[in-house]
Amino acid sequence: MVGSHEFYLGYALTKNKMICIDTGHFHPTENIGDKISAVLQFSDEILLHVSRGVRWDSDHVAVLDDSTRNLFEEVVRGDYLDRVHIALDFFDASLNRVGAWVIGARAVLKAALSALLEPRERLLEAENRGDYFSRLALLEELKTMPLGAVWDYFCLMMDVPPGQEFIKEIIRYDTSVSRKRG
Repeated sequence: MVGSHEFYLGYALTKNKMICIDTGHFHPTENIGDKISAVLQFSDEILLHVSRGVRWDSDHVAVLDDSTRNLFEEVVRGDYLDRVHIALDFFDASLNRVGAWVIGARAVLKAALSALLEPRERLLEAENRGDYFSRLALLEELKTMPLGAVWDYFCLMMDVPPGQEFIKEIIRYDTSVSRKRG
């Protein structure tokens, strides 16, 4: 059966079903983050299938781009973490599958971490005071906050390779394990 996003959304809402928003199946210029707060006004929870549409460099593997950042900013700013379920897509016949999995997972975790590092309470206080200057100034300052340093520290605490070190590990694993499977 062929349908549209609006048809499936309406069906899910009238049948009390959880809607799945697959980020890889919207127009590249659409801001999927905007859909989260709209849907959650009428539904208790949603499933985010975080992926990318087919591009020249990869098929579906999530990356840390503006769209992924915006998605998690909306989830955190709206205080929806307990209402949003997250799934990832790692299908890519042109990439090492373990590498695709690692790239996608790290991108989504970085987007979530970036959103969680925002001074949410300060932003809300400025918003509630009508102090749009301070809110905008804080949002601009967030763009250069040290996400990388916090991410690397988190990786070290979790005993996983920080920064670019994971690339060597994926190649080592591919050579010593994956390719031997034939």
